[in-house]
Amino acid sequence: MKAALIVLDGLADRPQGALGGRTPLQAAATPNLDLLASAGACGQMYPVAPGICPSSEQAHWRMLGYGPHEFPGRASVEALGAGFNITGDEVAFRINLATTMVDEGERYVQIAPAYLPEEQAARVANSLAAYRGESFETRLLHIGGPFMVLVLSPGASAMVTDSDPLFYRMPIPRIVPLDGAGEAAARTAAELERFSSWASGVLADHPVNAGRDSEGQPAIDHVLVKWASTRPAAPGFSEEWGFRGVSVASGIFYGGLARLLGMEFHDIAEQDPGEDLYCKLRDAREALDGGFDFAFVHSKAADEASHTGRPARKVRTIEELDLAMTAVADSFAGDPEVFTIITCDHTSPSGGTDEVIHSGESVPVLALGRNVRVDSVCSFDEVCVAAGSLGTIRGDDIMPLVLDFTDRARFGLSRLHPSDRPYR
Repeated sequence: MKAALIVLDGLADRPQGALGGRTPLQAAATPNLDLLASAGACGQMYPVAPGICPSSEQAHWRMLGYGPHEFPGRASVEALGAGFNITGDEVAFRINLATTMVDEGERYVQIAPAYLPEEQAARVANSLAAYRGESFETRLLHIGGPFMVLVLSPGASAMVTDSDPLFYRMPIPRIVPLDGAGEAAARTAAELERFSSWASGVLADHPVNAGRDSEGQPAIDHVLVKWASTRPAAPGFSEEWGFRGVSVASGIFYGGLARLLGMEFHDIAEQDPGEDLYCKLRDAREALDGGFDFAFVHSKAADEASHTGRPARKVRTIEELDLAMTAVADSFAGDPEVFTIITCDHTSPSGGTDEVIHSGESVPVLALGRNVRVDSVCSFDEVCVAAGSLGTIRGDDIMPLVLDFTDRARFGLSRLHPSDRPYR
């Protein structure tokens, strides 16, 4: 049997007062997801663990079965997706351009990331690439828009804090070594602080900012540093799980993740949320028919709607995504040789709070296929699925379940291969 893992990023939510105490998923009209729920096995999943507020990359790493392996960090995976390589003695840091303000001696973020036309972003990146480190060799990689990766080597440490406060009305913190990290981390933190100060000076006199000022736009005057990362390294997906995989998603992180795991990457991005998901599902089905036996499908639309702070907008987005799920009902659910999981990677509260980005509640999960025990759940939302036959699982459980439901799981303690593989 073949398998598909469909991740609707940020679909889960908290009860919202604007929706009468319902979540957007409960408030939305989702006839297709509800129909699929009634035909499958439902449950609730903690992507990492109860109460843990995961980032998308943490959750995907676990759902794709790599929990036992150390995640290298998002910056190096994004660099990989943009076509760059991070070598064994290098440490990579994500750099975001920002607009800031200073109040009573503290610097605060006003706009981050500070988007600007690609041509202008390239000019800024080219200027910042002139930086020369004091303690380390440096190179700066422009990975698109206001995003860059600063690479330090040799002897740099990833054991340092971020300067991105994530939340507004919070001062930008200094970069310091983690507790007990040692001298290399102290020198790395000092180098990153030096780069940040130098970059502010470059930006203050940059022609791009002169042009922005003449157009009444705020100056891009600071860089934020985060996501310290080491060289990306992990067993290939085929080696780890026995599937020939394809990733159907968009963006450099997902491209980098696919490249890291040895999966083929199909970069599909449509502006309309429903059309985007429908095109990705159609592509995944064609890939399964064309020789792949595992398809990872990712839609970012629900998460992006959450971050607008408007629950009603998220409801509309979910309804558009549900319409696209006709592709699952038509071409996945009815195929006895395909096992399908539909879930999301984290809860994304849509109430507009400045205190929460993602939260640590469970998310709904749905399994479809000839081997699943169809339960009595007939509504796909955060609460109803908890009564389903899958019970409560974690992200680490997804791939073992995929092996089981596709009849690929190794029996007991059988040893038919020198590697300790979970599949037969």
